[in-house]
Amino acid sequence: MDSKNLPKSTPGWKILIQEVIADKLALFSLIIFVLITSYVFGLTMFLDRQTIVTVDLFAINQPPNEEFRLGTDYGGRDIFGQLIIGTRNSLAIGILVTIMSVGFGIAYGVISGYFGGQIDNMMMRVVDFFMVLPFLMIIIVFVTISPSYDIFTFSLIMAAFLWTGTARLVRSLAIQEKELDYINASKTLGSSHMKIIFTQLMPNLVGIIIVNSTLSLAANIGIESGLSFIGFGFPEDYPSLGTLMAYATNSQTLQHRWWIWVPAAVLILLLMLCVRNIGEALRRAGDARQRQA
Repeated sequence: MDSKNLPKSTPGWKILIQEVIADKLALFSLIIFVLITSYVFGLTMFLDRQTIVTVDLFAINQPPNEEFRLGTDYGGRDIFGQLIIGTRNSLAIGILVTIMSVGFGIAYGVISGYFGGQIDNMMMRVVDFFMVLPFLMIIIVFVTISPSYDIFTFSLIMAAFLWTGTARLVRSLAIQEKELDYINASKTLGSSHMKIIFTQLMPNLVGIIIVNSTLSLAANIGIESGLSFIGFGFPEDYPSLGTLMAYATNSQTLQHRWWIWVPAAVLILLLMLCVRNIGEALRRAGDARQRQA
């Protein structure tokens, strides 16, 4: 058999792309997610948050009309504008938290798994300590005592407690990979640890890291929305999908003013489904027995 046709010779990133293309639902979800993200981030460039969140007593609780496409809330604020800016904020936080937590988790896990021994033992005790902490309660405390915070600060607080899962996953993979012949051969030839990690170890972990990052993105968006929903995320004058969903805690709004909270609920559901479908396709790409490509 020609070695070019062997599955192991195909780069991990190419297998992921092939699997997403072969899975029509995942491909459709990816297109929808990219379109929503592009539309939201593009439109927010032309929206003024301060104008949108300004109270207008003459436009209170208006249903969808020509002036307000999705109506207004009990403060006369435009729901459509809040939805666009809120989606941008939720996506931005989800992406930032994912980048920071996954990035740190990868570095931490690779160092721990590759070097092993006492280094691994000490580093894993730190991970165990962070994993037993009630991180949601700690985030709520940080948010409560902080006089003001922005997207980056809020994302940093969340990421400080959400890197441990990635670190444990990457560590276990690094432990398996470092025992393989190609790593031992590189060590015998005198290659530096940095060269081995970046040129040989990391490329073989890319596929799993992408899958983990995708699933983490959905979880991080959900955590932010949940915190904002219960009042420990962003305030009303800094919209997110969670703050819009929080309107549904009012019984009158829940029953009679669907235009205030239903669009946000539908958008959260749509984003979660899209990311889940993409993540499932990427997960299958890591298992040769389940691939559709």
